Amino acid sequence: MKRFLGILAAALVGASPFAAGEGIRVGPEVRLPEGPGQGICGTPAAAFGADVFLVVWCDGWHGEGGASRIYAARVDKSGKVLDPKAIEVAPCKAGVQTRPRVAFGGGVFLVVWQDLRNGKDYDVLATRISPDGKVLDAKPVVVAGGPGGQVSPDAASDGKSFAVVWQSPVDKNGAPYFYSFSAPVSAAGAVGKANQLMRWPKPRLAWNGKHYLVVSAQTVNGMRIDASARPADKSFRYIVPSAGTCYNTQAIGGGKDGWLVLAQRAQPDHHGWGGYGAMRCYLVGPDAALNAESLAQHKKDKAGNRAKLPHWLDIGGSKKDGDPWPYGAAAAAWDGKQYVAVWQRHHITKGVMFTNCDLIASRVDGFKPLDRDGVAVAATGEEEKNPTLASDGAGKLLCAYEKYGKDGRVQICARILETR
Repeated sequence: MKRFLGILAAALVGASPFAAGEGIRVGPEVRLPEGPGQGICGTPAAAFGADVFLVVWCDGWHGEGGASRIYAARVDKSGKVLDPKAIEVAPCKAGVQTRPRVAFGGGVFLVVWQDLRNGKDYDVLATRISPDGKVLDAKPVVVAGGPGGQVSPDAASDGKSFAVVWQSPVDKNGAPYFYSFSAPVSAAGAVGKANQLMRWPKPRLAWNGKHYLVVSAQTVNGMRIDASARPADKSFRYIVPSAGTCYNTQAIGGGKDGWLVLAQRAQPDHHGWGGYGAMRCYLVGPDAALNAESLAQHKKDKAGNRAKLPHWLDIGGSKKDGDPWPYGAAAAAWDGKQYVAVWQRHHITKGVMFTNCDLIASRVDGFKPLDRDGVAVAATGEEEKNPTLASDGAGKLLCAYEKYGKDGRVQICARILETR
């Protein structure tokens, strides 16, 4: 009755029609406008700035013979889509564009992606978009080019300028190894000197107010870089030690106490060697070292463990048809008070296969989830995957994601989240 009266009171004062969660209110789903990709959309990313969210995504087929392009659309804090026609970020005649990322700083959005317009290998390109939706660069800016291919970019901002990271092969004694690199990009679109960081690929990036932390998606290790995108540490460090069943990084978010890193545990297997599945939180301090209490919990995380630990967002246990199993893509952001995490929760079929993926959220205090059962962000009969989060820093966030329709089409959808 008390809960009903609270919802009724909110309605009487004109509150938005949000679904109730433990500590997160979830707004209605909105669909972003499609480009010419005929229902083939994916890999969304989002950022907030100048009182608006910008969502970017890959639109169209990006396989052999494809012509995928990067598109964008703005969404206001009420969840209204401001661009009824999607914005094409960087038109070109040939090649494919994939894996976009976006950040806001110095009054502009910077969109980065990997681009195959040269027909030989990928380069990392970028363009700026104003808060009113105007593309500011007639030709994209080359952040990283040259032979060998530069891929898997990410971008973040200190509020004034940007840091961009990517991976590229480096020849070591006649054998190629994938290294992570970084470069600064100004709000005016000027690219600075590239820096070789660490021999770990697929870098992910977040700013915490003093440094950027670069973490490899392959495993939980990384290093800090400064506001000029130069290394602030002599070398990378294993942020999470190899003890336990830590597979790879799924998301990183920066906050006042450092960074929140989300990493998955085991996927289901017939023998149960990896134990139960889990999506886990790790609090990394401003010195890029794992928080002591977070480390203590990690040491309890053994393959045979079947109890939900304090740093686990979600757990997948039995392998009966329909049972949940968290695994794969996730997102993290700072809402001005605490971290917020969104992750994929699959369901099991045939013992080891996934079906009907939903998106679940929780607030996180340090590394401890506050919404222990999770709050459903998108949980329908259709599959919702690959979430991204952007925060206004004052309790309002946008979660964009891929929605797989029963007709086979994949569209980009979004919801506004509010925390309290």
